[in-house]
Amino acid sequence: MSKRSQRMITFITTNISRLILIVACLAVLFPIAWIISASISKGGSLFSSTIIPRIVSFDSYRNLFIKTDFLIWVKNSAIACLGGSFLALFFTLTTAYAFSRFKFRGRRYGLLALILIQLLPSTATIVAIYQIIRALGLINNLIGVMLIYGGITIPFNAWLMRGYFDSIPKELDESAYIDGATTWQAFTRISLPLAVPMVAVIFILNMISFYNEYLLVSIIMSGKENYTVALGMRFFNQPYAANWGMFASASILACIPILIIFYSLQRFLVQGLVKGAIKG
Repeated sequence: MSKRSQRMITFITTNISRLILIVACLAVLFPIAWIISASISKGGSLFSSTIIPRIVSFDSYRNLFIKTDFLIWVKNSAIACLGGSFLALFFTLTTAYAFSRFKFRGRRYGLLALILIQLLPSTATIVAIYQIIRALGLINNLIGVMLIYGGITIPFNAWLMRGYFDSIPKELDESAYIDGATTWQAFTRISLPLAVPMVAVIFILNMISFYNEYLLVSIIMSGKENYTVALGMRFFNQPYAANWGMFASASILACIPILIIFYSLQRFLVQGLVKGAIKG
């Protein structure tokens, strides 16, 4: 095959790949553009709006703050997600470190058993979760939401974290023991600082998962003053009282906290995923 033919084939395949990527990007961005347009369009209909609104209006944003408890929902979500994420992170790290460094009965298959249990759908455990939260007296309490969030992601994240701890040489911990460090000091001062990128990955994934979670929080929280963002947005659109404009506005504003967290920790996210892929 001549060089000219090779250049032609390369040119065609490259441009076809670019075209596919452009189409994929447009397909992803189209719903976002539609929601933004609906949030600034006059009227409350989502399906009759266009990508370029005929009349630009910010009434939906104004009504969102005046007629709803949106800021309270954001505050509840922030408290529940941050509290649940830090709680889950603490138990994830300690569990992963124990399975990575210590030898005990059930170590080989213990974490795998936890992951298999986690594979059960949420609907299969929802009654048990509700009964536990009710027994603790935490119905309509953000602490109950934190406890749920703190436990549901531990098995899988601990599996990921254990693999990262396994890639850190045990000799580092042993040298710390020789210098008189305790197990906790070796964990917090040696292994944990080296695992910061993966810790950031788990924290971000937990935040996104908890922020968007609806089913579990819906069984223990009632009353609009106790809603999280995911739960509160469900009630913008009732069978006979849909308000798509306010729903679109709330959707746009609800994305901002997650975007801020994501871009603030993006550097650690990339490092954690790359190092995890290499070391794992």
